[in-house]
Amino acid sequence: MTQERLLRISGHYRDPGFLERIMGTLRKLWVDVDWINARRVSDDGLYEVYLGIREGKNTQLAILNLSKLVDVEKVEILEDGKVVTYAFDNEGKIVDGEGENKIIVFVPVYSKVTGYSWGESYSKNIYR
Repeated sequence: MTQERLLRISGHYRDPGFLERIMGTLRKLWVDVDWINARRVSDDGLYEVYLGIREGKNTQLAILNLSKLVDVEKVEILEDGKVVTYAFDNEGKIVDGEGENKIIVFVPVYSKVTGYSWGESYSKNIYR
């Protein structure tokens, strides 16, 4: 089984180049992305991008490089995390099993956050 890191990247989406810069930074250092989800957090263009990336020898360097990108406010590693998968049909009901017309959503569940902003790190525990 491949070790996976869960990331949350907060930044301002102004053009499609935002996502391209994120993916390009990871691919430049041969870091594979297993899945990606994004959502708008506020009306001023602040987005959160959730990524599942494979652990490798360049992963930490790629995370530091991501924290220094234009439009990226912070990159957070969701420690002790796992991913819960939900599948929905066309009517919005949760479904199980195989099927063609379904949307799959990956929801990270975690207990600690280690964050980087312009190379500076911080950490905090999340108690639920």
